[in-house]
Amino acid sequence: MARQSTKLLELKRWARRRGWSSWLRKGEGEEADERALLSGHWFNPERGEHAVKWIERYCKLVEGAWRGHEFRLLEWQWDLLMRLFGWVRWSKEWERYVRRFRWLYLEVPKKNGKSPMLAAIGAYLLFGDGCHSARIYSVATSKKQAQIVHGAVVDMVRASPELTSVSRIRMQDGYLVVECPKTGGKWSIAAADAKTADGVNGHCLADELHRWTDWEFWNTLRWMLAAQPEGLFAAITTAGADMQSICRTQYEKTLAVNEGRMQDDQFLGKIFAAGVKDDPHDQRTWFKANPSLGKTRSSILKLSDFRGDYHAATQDLTQWDEWKRLRLGVWKTAEAAWLAQMGGISAWDAGAPARKDRTERIDCHETFTLAGLRERGLECWAGFDGATHHDTTAFVLVFADPAAEPAPAGATAEQVAEQSEIVRIVPYYWLPEAEAMRLGAKVPYQFWSDAGHIRLTAGDAVDYSRVKADILTICDGLKLQGIAFDPLFQSEQLTQEISAETGADRHEFRQVITQFSPPMKSLARLIAEKKVRHNGHPIFTWQLGHLACYEDCNGNQRPVRQKQGDCRTIDGPVAAIMGLGLMLDSQTAAKPTWYDDDKNEVEFL
Repeated sequence: MARQSTKLLELKRWARRRGWSSWLRKGEGEEADERALLSGHWFNPERGEHAVKWIERYCKLVEGAWRGHEFRLLEWQWDLLMRLFGWVRWSKEWERYVRRFRWLYLEVPKKNGKSPMLAAIGAYLLFGDGCHSARIYSVATSKKQAQIVHGAVVDMVRASPELTSVSRIRMQDGYLVVECPKTGGKWSIAAADAKTADGVNGHCLADELHRWTDWEFWNTLRWMLAAQPEGLFAAITTAGADMQSICRTQYEKTLAVNEGRMQDDQFLGKIFAAGVKDDPHDQRTWFKANPSLGKTRSSILKLSDFRGDYHAATQDLTQWDEWKRLRLGVWKTAEAAWLAQMGGISAWDAGAPARKDRTERIDCHETFTLAGLRERGLECWAGFDGATHHDTTAFVLVFADPAAEPAPAGATAEQVAEQSEIVRIVPYYWLPEAEAMRLGAKVPYQFWSDAGHIRLTAGDAVDYSRVKADILTICDGLKLQGIAFDPLFQSEQLTQEISAETGADRHEFRQVITQFSPPMKSLARLIAEKKVRHNGHPIFTWQLGHLACYEDCNGNQRPVRQKQGDCRTIDGPVAAIMGLGLMLDSQTAAKPTWYDDDKNEVEFL
């Protein structure tokens, strides 16, 4: 570690002597840039300046009153493109310096000039990059959408006399293509529903990625970049509304890379959006989320127009969430009534560690690890929800961070929960590889697996020997007090073996509404009061967002899927409710528990 720190210091000094140390970002992406520096990457200001100066000289604006004028990059655009084209690495395979970044993800609200910038990137790759026989594709999941995206490209080339003089625009297979006869380069479209999707080999430019739903097409394009030494996949989009979408995975990856939680030296991500603690009614939030707002060029959105849209949205609450998505970059989630009643997904997200897009950090937003909880010696309980084929297998640890003052003797479970300071939730997931492949076009299990959020077991059924081994490793050294389990799906034998080796008590959690209701209501209140702490596990958050609540005539509640047979499972939240129920009953041991009372036979789910 000391040797690595010394090397990094020397590299930083070397960068400072050459005048590009400012491109080692402080705050956002700092760790990513430092790791890249240690991996042999460096910044070439001349390459970055060549790209931005070329774009400003030859590209023209094609929208609004500024149509036909020079493309004067705004500060945020200049900064992004300098990074995209300035960072390089030495390639032993190609025996030359190549661009560091092969993936660009930009998320920014509408009317900030993202589409013209995407077109300008493509124009530079075709005409200004110096690559012979370059292939650039406007990509989309449908031919119709691809043609819309490609229209901005054609308009930009036609608006520039310099580009028009060195290009040829013609019809091919019913759509326009742009060619550069001098270099043999070509700019066309590629769509999932057209033959043009076959054999894509070059740079891919995607607009409005939040509309993409075809995972197979996405994965195909990813692997086709390998043949190009500097192949670039640039995706520019507004915020979306689907938490399991392709776009959302890139959103999460951007946060992970920029915050140092994931290493990918070839990925450049930038998100402009309002933070969780930002007031959407405050103009300062508007400018934070919209880097082009109020500028004279590159954006057709004026402050007066923005203010008018805001007032219209406040008068029609059905449009409020959509306004926040399009104008402030706030993801719109299809929340179940159960989560919505306690503040929605934002209330749950408040329990995750503070991210760099937040303007305020509260004391309890600390990042915690299992090792840290183990060292603190906190007691924990677990919920286990097993599966065979189609559902995820979930093992969720629930830690009690005790209050400064203990609950009074004889307190009810609800009173104990009210007295508790913090409940910490740590989920783990497993899924058969065959099921992950079957659902690959709908749910990004492979992406989550690569990121370490779920463990895929070989075959088409859950490998419970692997699950057992993993759980024993997870529980090693923990003060595990008990395991609540669903007696179905082989949970009986597995929990017996885990209990024997860990010493934790096991309790059958009967799948009845009267047993689910107390911990489910407690969890709802804990979330609403922001007493739940977690590390923002994407699968758990996704499952929680579409969990629904069934309530009987007596006010008892139980968790259910929004749609039976849907691929959107709820195993993690169910296991958390089971573990929380066991914890609450353990803390009120003076009272008979549901686990030991044989009179409580109620209908099964």
